[in-house]
Amino acid sequence: MGSFLLILLGFGLLIVVHELGHFAAAKWAGVRADGFAVGMGPVLVSYRKGVGCCFGSADARVVAKIGKRPIECSDEELAKHGLGETEYSLRALPLGGYVRMLGQEDGQPVESSNNPRSFAGCPIPKRIVIILAGIAANLLLAIVLFLGAFLHGVNFEAPIVGALDPEGAAAKAGIRAGDRVLSSDGERIDTFNDLVIAAAMSRPESPMSLTLARSGSAGGETIAVSVEPTVDAASGLRSLGIAPTSSATLTAIKESDALVRAALLSAGLPASITPGARLESLNGATIANYADAQRIASASDGTPLASVWTLLDRTRVEAPLQPRAMFSRFRSLNADGGLRIDEGLVGLAPLCAVEAIDPSSRNSETLRPGDVFLSIGDLAGPKASDLIAYVRAHPKAEIPAKILRRALDSTGAMEEIALDLNTDGDGRVGVYLHPAWDLPLLARSVLTDKRDEHEIATPAASLAIVPTGKLLALNLASISSFYDLRAALRRVELDPTTGTASLQLTVQDPREGATPSTMLLELSADDLTQVKALGWRFPLDANYFDPEYVLLSADGDPLRAVSMGFKRTYAVGKSVFATIDRVARGTVSATQLQGPIGILHVGTRVADEGLSYLVFFLALLSVNLAVVNALPIPIADGGLLLFALYEGIRGKAPSVRFQSMAVLCGIIFVAALFLFTFANDMRRLLGL
Repeated sequence: MGSFLLILLGFGLLIVVHELGHFAAAKWAGVRADGFAVGMGPVLVSYRKGVGCCFGSADARVVAKIGKRPIECSDEELAKHGLGETEYSLRALPLGGYVRMLGQEDGQPVESSNNPRSFAGCPIPKRIVIILAGIAANLLLAIVLFLGAFLHGVNFEAPIVGALDPEGAAAKAGIRAGDRVLSSDGERIDTFNDLVIAAAMSRPESPMSLTLARSGSAGGETIAVSVEPTVDAASGLRSLGIAPTSSATLTAIKESDALVRAALLSAGLPASITPGARLESLNGATIANYADAQRIASASDGTPLASVWTLLDRTRVEAPLQPRAMFSRFRSLNADGGLRIDEGLVGLAPLCAVEAIDPSSRNSETLRPGDVFLSIGDLAGPKASDLIAYVRAHPKAEIPAKILRRALDSTGAMEEIALDLNTDGDGRVGVYLHPAWDLPLLARSVLTDKRDEHEIATPAASLAIVPTGKLLALNLASISSFYDLRAALRRVELDPTTGTASLQLTVQDPREGATPSTMLLELSADDLTQVKALGWRFPLDANYFDPEYVLLSADGDPLRAVSMGFKRTYAVGKSVFATIDRVARGTVSATQLQGPIGILHVGTRVADEGLSYLVFFLALLSVNLAVVNALPIPIADGGLLLFALYEGIRGKAPSVRFQSMAVLCGIIFVAALFLFTFANDMRRLLGL
């Protein structure tokens, strides 16, 4: 609750500063400002010269004294009665504030335009200064807030490459996991988000020139790479196809505690290693981040790794770690043109199992970790991508499913269970999935693989594989899991006369009364090469570790902090404009937009991280507020600026009717945008 109030008050402060900019400029320009309010709604306390401080609005006392409202009085009348022209008020709702200038009250754009002290009667250059003053105030506040944040120091995701899309721009350019990006086109890269923005803002057919510090190289080798970003199908933004690396410290977030402990147990680590522990070394090599751990594991050839961990109490624990086998990734297109990725071997895919369950899942009382999906609706033997696609196509539905569940007793027997799954408004069941590699059960085969912009058939595409069939043998060698199948395939050699490999695959048909069938599996040299090239990975996923952060700090130097504040304000403003442009073009879904509820929700989570994060977040919001007000919407500063420029060029203002209609359209647009983003926020919060 405290974090919520802090964000609410902070958001209100940004609006007050914006209006204070308008107010100060209006005073400078000689425009009469009848009121300046902090907050909205009923007046709690007010002050006007000649009346003093009072509860409620001072206007009531003025009316009682002279018979009319102060704004209806001329300057001479106010002076005669010793009244100030501005009422300063504190209002009940801490949702910002406003300034009321003569000629802009009650949504009447040219009211009192004949009065030389009205907004409409002000010379155009001064009017432009008044309009831009609010935007300038927010940008100045952002710089000040950034200055404060950087004097203290703020953590950001480090610009170090973690996971790479094998078909992404970065991987094709030779960028590796663990590489630290130092600069892009000569501009210094401080955070991973800087790199994301640089790629998103890059121009098509204009490769980015990146300077990298290569991890693990002798003497910290620095290399230059030219890479052409490609459009990411999910975000619609130009992307390098990389994710930031994680640190070497296991995450201690409360919501992930059970998941991390289960993963540690699955990896065979002792119970003394718990969330919050840090991986110090593997095979004697110091680990700086997760990318280092992955690099060492991939070079292990499957041999056990000697790991050393530092626990929360600073004690050190040594434990062996077995690298996990990697499997082939198959890329294919959905019916709607979207990309799906499946894992398996030569087109044979495993069933998918529940790795963990989101505490907010509608199925938390139904499913258990380890449950293996046999069917979903009318779809038998779904791969992970099949299951995800199926439930996404059935939002807010109750879907029948069959699962295999391992008994909790010492036998560990597998039991088939029928149950119903409930999906939310986005077609999600609220679970994390992983392939059931440890079982010999087959899912629906992967039929095609997208390579070099072409889709080719997989070896399994020609086989009559029945979903949920059980692997029994390969060339008469017994198979009891996909790990066994991988090892067997890696031992296969090509026939020197044909340049291919013909293998006998024995599968048990799951249908009642069916007998095992033997199928001929034909592998090309390329198929076999891909299988034998499969490597190894670190046995714990990157998401079990905290992000790898870099501290951005001015080290107590105010001038450097100001410089960093200017740079960050410019970068954020550019990013906001880019996002608005992408939404307008339709390359980014408008459902990604957040409204006040979403901002407050994110803000409360940020506030929980500490004061420097809160200050930085408010600085981001201040830049956002400046950018939004600069948009050419009639009731925003950008719209007023257009009216003033039109008047300066044409020599006359737009008609009163046009301005009134424009203001009305602007109000309708903003109200519709508010309702749309409010619906987005509530849908996210409620999981609808």
